[in-house]
Amino acid sequence: MRTPLPKGVRLAVAAVLFTASALGLTAAPAAAAQSGSRPVPADVPRWYLALGDSLAAGYQSTPDGGHVVGRGYAQDIARTLGERAAARGKAFGFTDLGCPGETTGTMANGGCPYPHPYADSQLAAAVRFLREHRNDRVLVTLDIGANDVNRCAAGGTIDVPCALSGIATAGRGLSDILSQLRAAAGPRTRIIGMNLYDPFLAAWLTGEQGRATAAASLPLSHALNAVIGIADAAHGVPTADVARAFDTDSLRMVPFGGGRVPLNVARIVQWTNMARGDIHANDAGYRVIADTFLARL
Repeated sequence: MRTPLPKGVRLAVAAVLFTASALGLTAAPAAAAQSGSRPVPADVPRWYLALGDSLAAGYQSTPDGGHVVGRGYAQDIARTLGERAAARGKAFGFTDLGCPGETTGTMANGGCPYPHPYADSQLAAAVRFLREHRNDRVLVTLDIGANDVNRCAAGGTIDVPCALSGIATAGRGLSDILSQLRAAAGPRTRIIGMNLYDPFLAAWLTGEQGRATAAASLPLSHALNAVIGIADAAHGVPTADVARAFDTDSLRMVPFGGGRVPLNVARIVQWTNMARGDIHANDAGYRVIADTFLARL
């Protein structure tokens, strides 16, 4: 199940990763590596800036067919950091610029389809924020790239050429975004990225065809996360390993729903809203993501 795609598709995945290498994303420049490894004070940040797509915005569907925003991992992180700051008698501020539906392209150039508080682009707003707070201790979290690929799984099947193209686009776009964030960030700014869980593993529960879809999603998920990790490393940015926290690669069978399923499938159903077709994390899943970020501080 780990690598079930035909040889030609596996070679195409490898080609995407080779393209990332050719784009110069495989090795961190000396300055970026030095910046990323700089010791960060143990004190809480003065500001927390959350950037990204619907996960950063805290989007969740609701059982009545509606949705909410502002109930996600960024809010969990802000709550924890705010409590730490209050315990030390220190000021703390939180700004969330995440926009549901954001791709790497719309983040850089504008056009997020969900209402947002900036007139241009999320990246431009983030750059302004970082410049305004250049001398402050700032934490930045970033998740982006999922929407470059998610459209390729419409209708319950995976369009592999579309996914490979989306993965390459996500890698290039993320690298450009990180370059601009790095340039705007001050010496006490810490940027942390994240990789992604694989919501399409939930298809395993729908029968034989669904199991094939779930199996096919894994190598593509690995490729997307590899490209994210490469781009992060090239800019000296640590990656919160959300995929590992969700046991994405664990095929160990566990009791679930009166039967037995792979652990990675159980985690997706437990920690996202895929039971009603929503790829977004639920409260428990967002808490896992928040804890994965906090562990990097």
